[in-house]
Parts: sequence; structure tokens; C-alpha cells
Amino acid sequence: MAIGSVVFAGLLAMAPNWAIVDIPYPEAGGGMEASSAPTPEARVIEALTAYARGRSLKLRKGDIADVKVEGARATARLMLPNHAETLHLELVGQDWRVVKTE
Repeated sequence: MAIGSVVFAGLLAMAPNWAIVDIPYPEAGGGMEASSAPTPEARVIEALTAYARGRSLKLRKGDIADVKVEGARATARLMLPNHAETLHLELVGQDWRVVKTE
């Protein structure tokens, strides 16, 4: 009986480290609603991948660089195998659109 009590006490002492379900806690300052909305930079990158897909370009992860968002305007560099392009985007409604390439 004494051995069972020792084993049971040991299991109770280790119980906080054995979480059956990992409960996600909301982040400070906004809860789960704020974390589900994409950032402006992520939305610009989505617009750039759609732009590249429309031009039949295959992008890799490192091909989009220097994404800068300033209000309703953004710029980014598209690093292609044979050249680089600077793209200027504007926010039209809820979508980012490429308005100028250099």
C-alpha cells in the first residue's frame, strides 16, 4: 500500500507537465480575431504571386524582397533569374494591384 501511495504522489507531482489537451491562449492585445487577419505585407506578397502567375513566372520563396508598405502604396523587388524588377502597388478597394514596374 505504501508503494502505491508513493507512485500515486509521484504521478500527481508530474501531472502539470502531462497536458492531455494543449489549450491555445489568446495573444495579448487582440485575441484570436487579430491573429487571423493577414498583415499588409502578406497581402502584398499574395498580389505579387498573382502578378507573377499571370505572367507565367515561377517564383521561389526568396524571389520577393524589400516589401515596403506605406499606407495605400507599396513597393517590392522581384528577383528573377535573368533580371530584377521593382514593382509599385496601390491599394484599390481591398486588393493590391501592380501599377508600375521598373
